[in-house]
Amino acid sequence: MPHLHIPQPVAGCRLPVAGLHRRLAGAVRRGGRLLVVGHHPSDPETSVGRPNVPDMLFTPEQVAAVLDAEEWDILVSAAPSREARDPEGQSVTVHDTVLHAVRRA
Repeated sequence: MPHLHIPQPVAGCRLPVAGLHRRLAGAVRRGGRLLVVGHHPSDPETSVGRPNVPDMLFTPEQVAAVLDAEEWDILVSAAPSREARDPEGQSVTVHDTVLHAVRRA
């Protein structure tokens, strides 16, 4: 499972993150699953210390928008919260972006 943190556009290939998500979805076979997890755009508003690169952050709705609704069933589209530690060791609530979808057979 790849782990990518890619600003828009993707270095060297001029492919925005939405295009990357579209290409990843295109590689999923019928009946297969797509799981995308990333940092939510609200994280820079905390003291957790995320890089100041807003184009690397996305919502589950942005990922879902690149999927053809006639080809995909979205099982999870969420921004769950969790506790993290900022650079000073303080507890901070951050959000993840989670999209789990199944390509229809």
